[in-house]
Amino acid sequence: MKFIHQIDPLKFVFFELYRCPDSYLQNPQRADFFEIIWFKHPEGNGSDSKKGEHYMYLVPPYRLTKLSLDDKDGCMIAFKREYLEEDDKEYALDVFNLFNMHGQYTSLRIDDDVVETFQYLKVLIEKEYYNSMGTYLVLKALLKVFLLNLIRINQHYFLNQDVNQKRVYQFIMLMDENYKTERKADFYSSKMGISEKRINQILKEKMNKTLTQLLHERVILEANRMLIAGEFTIKEIAFNLNFEDPAYFSRFYKKQTGQTPEDFKKHKYIDDETDEGN
Repeated sequence: MKFIHQIDPLKFVFFELYRCPDSYLQNPQRADFFEIIWFKHPEGNGSDSKKGEHYMYLVPPYRLTKLSLDDKDGCMIAFKREYLEEDDKEYALDVFNLFNMHGQYTSLRIDDDVVETFQYLKVLIEKEYYNSMGTYLVLKALLKVFLLNLIRINQHYFLNQDVNQKRVYQFIMLMDENYKTERKADFYSSKMGISEKRINQILKEKMNKTLTQLLHERVILEANRMLIAGEFTIKEIAFNLNFEDPAYFSRFYKKQTGQTPEDFKKHKYIDDETDEGN
């Protein structure tokens, strides 16, 4: 009998931080994931006020952050949007708020009285993830319980949420839906009902980037994903991303990254060959 609802490792990832694979951390497709990075600060000596405390870093898609994972005791749970029940609008909005509260990522200190609950959930998630008969549906349910507990302990923040952070969330969702065809600020400002100047002020304050910079980053992320997949020619990628002239796409790509799409593809192939030879 064919097994259904199998876990797709391209959509859900779990690992202990000390076993964190470079193949995940350095993959441009990592930007598509929501990430929960949970670790405990070392007890150690000295006066560090965080020592022995549990923290979770919640990183939203397209906003990768460089966190030192060396010598960290903890785990990472990463998942794509398919693992969110977006039909439950209130829950989905709470999750997006949770991951977008401070623009780049959210840092939460986990009180000792709830750490045990998260540890139980982590064990269940880990067992399901590594179970040869593990299912997408069970992981999705466990993740929802995990996220609902995070939302509950941080509910007081949502009640007083910064209106500008809601606008950041609104822009990110609009960009994700329209970046291939709409790359001018006036489209987004009209959709959001605020001026181009104001949306740029908000994005600079919350994310330290302009609307145009974020749009360009999103286009490059998708281009890299398609280049790595190896299923399309550079001309096809250019047309998919709504560039009428492949040469213009190549110039745009080089301006943003410092190398041509051909160079990126070639170097990625060489890196893969090197990894296979080791």
